[in-house]
Amino acid sequence: MPLSLSARLRSLWVDRKANVTVVFGLMLTPIMAMTGAAVDYSQASRVQAKLQKALDAATIAAGSKAAGKTTTQVVAEGQVFFRQQFTVNGVTTPTPTGTATANSLTMTATAVVPTAFTGMFGVPSISVSATAATTWNFTRLRVALALDNTGSMASDGKMDALRTATQNLLNRFQASTTSSADTYVSIIPFSKVVNVGTGNVNASWLDISSAQQCNRWYCWNAWDGSVMDRDEPYDTRNTAPTNNNTRFPATTSPANDPAPTQLIAPTNNWTALQATVAAMIPAGGTNQQIGLAWAWQSLTQGAPLHPPAEDPNYTYKKVIIILSDGLNTENRFYGNGYQHSPEVDARQRILCDNIKATGIEIYAIQVNTANDPTSTVLQYCASKPDNFVMMTNASQMDSALQDIGTKLTRLRLTN
Repeated sequence: MPLSLSARLRSLWVDRKANVTVVFGLMLTPIMAMTGAAVDYSQASRVQAKLQKALDAATIAAGSKAAGKTTTQVVAEGQVFFRQQFTVNGVTTPTPTGTATANSLTMTATAVVPTAFTGMFGVPSISVSATAATTWNFTRLRVALALDNTGSMASDGKMDALRTATQNLLNRFQASTTSSADTYVSIIPFSKVVNVGTGNVNASWLDISSAQQCNRWYCWNAWDGSVMDRDEPYDTRNTAPTNNNTRFPATTSPANDPAPTQLIAPTNNWTALQATVAAMIPAGGTNQQIGLAWAWQSLTQGAPLHPPAEDPNYTYKKVIIILSDGLNTENRFYGNGYQHSPEVDARQRILCDNIKATGIEIYAIQVNTANDPTSTVLQYCASKPDNFVMMTNASQMDSALQDIGTKLTRLRLTN
């Protein structure tokens, strides 16, 4: 008997429901697979992010401690830091591979992330990788301290304060070093002259014939280590002392105006540096120019002070810090030792221009306890306005030198 129209429609609807059930059943498996894969890959992405973060931290940490280490040691250091940083439940911490040079480190790591869902479809794990690289530009510090040891430093507690402040600065430098070659310091005590030490009497760079043995009031039997400004124009240059025009002229200081404490060439012997500071005494007139000139010589390769050779794998930050309590009163050619000498200032300006042209940074400190005018030449010599410090109390020396020391001892690492 033929079906009625309504019966045929009901039959068709039942058939369609069955078809939908079959189609849904067929689609359920890939839907579950896609959902599970999304969960697994989301977890893998989180692990990859942690892997990258740990590698970034490890390369920077290893790079910051690379001074004095071999490339193999730097890589090993990075691996140790990585293991400390990377911990994910259920994921075995990998050992990253690395390549290091004198100033760079690249590390790569691959982690295997177990899957929770896609394993049912033949994907038991997902591998994620990350790479991190850092380069560093370690700055080795070379500092020359040109310190006023003139007679006026005996007043207002200035010499005692200078000794304390300088010794504290040396302690800061020493504490900041991770390798013996990180920081070298020279100390140039100056008055009208600089004392290079009598042990240099036969040095090829010294013109000993210029040492005066007598003047109107005194005679001296032996050279005391004092040297004067070089002949112009070499008094403002760091030209190598190879002939009579460029050698350093010896002189002998009279008994009533003794030579300052012997300078110390660039060294990392902190005990010797501290001893030099402790031995400083105030006497004589003010010649900031000669203090700066010898500070520059101490940062110049070769004679007369022979600073240590520079490693091409490092950048060198060279700094002169000059501290003085007054105005220039005399040098070899100008001034009487009592009144301000603009002529000495003029030579000093030329000298400072030449020093700064080589990339050396100058800090200048005026300790003005006597209400003197501001030293315009010290202001001029400072590499920038913030590098000039004026103070009116000797007790401020320590904080001024500590501030400079803080700026100079910050590690510079680029990544």
